[in-house]
Amino acid sequence: MEWSLAFDWRALGDPISEGRRVWEWIQRVRPLHPCLDLWRPTAESPQEAEQSPPITQDRFLQRIQQAQVDWESESFGVAPAFSGQINQGNKLTLSFNMPNPGDASVDLMVGEALGAALDASEDLADALMHTTASIFAPNTIGGLSRSDHPTRNLNRDGPYPFYYVPGWKMFFASDSPHYQRATQLATNIAPVSNGAIFTFGTPDTYPTILEQW
Repeated sequence: MEWSLAFDWRALGDPISEGRRVWEWIQRVRPLHPCLDLWRPTAESPQEAEQSPPITQDRFLQRIQQAQVDWESESFGVAPAFSGQINQGNKLTLSFNMPNPGDASVDLMVGEALGAALDASEDLADALMHTTASIFAPNTIGGLSRSDHPTRNLNRDGPYPFYYVPGWKMFFASDSPHYQRATQLATNIAPVSNGAIFTFGTPDTYPTILEQW
């Protein structure tokens, strides 16, 4: 199945210093699965990406810096790197000072190999969530979501009360107004960092559980 991992946090410094934390996260997730081991810079074409050498920390931070220059704004986004095979890999996207100053976020669009591994292993899902939450503290919210579920009818039902993509596993900060309700609905709770990771049923049932919010 197709998955995505997303986390929002309060930045502790400028985009470059936060980029160093993202680089640390990359080093921490590399051992979790073979397709997370090799990271290369994103490129204009698959051929160019395939020919690129592994991305270094200096190149990674340069791509963040260049994106800020290109956007001509303190608020900007960038997709600096991907891991795994071409056209089947995991694409990393970052944003800074969006939607509010001091906000930062990471989004990993999960490719075929890692998606199949997540389908087969809850331990891998937990490791990915725990590693991400521990690196990016103080986190505000995060989640691991499967992309094939029907989307919520926003015109009819409005957004979820927590204003985030619903996930099988979600992080809520302990001072979040949604922490208590997450505790009531979760089938498993694992304290981590400045909050907890909540599991809502299974990859198949979590949308139904979260509709009760």
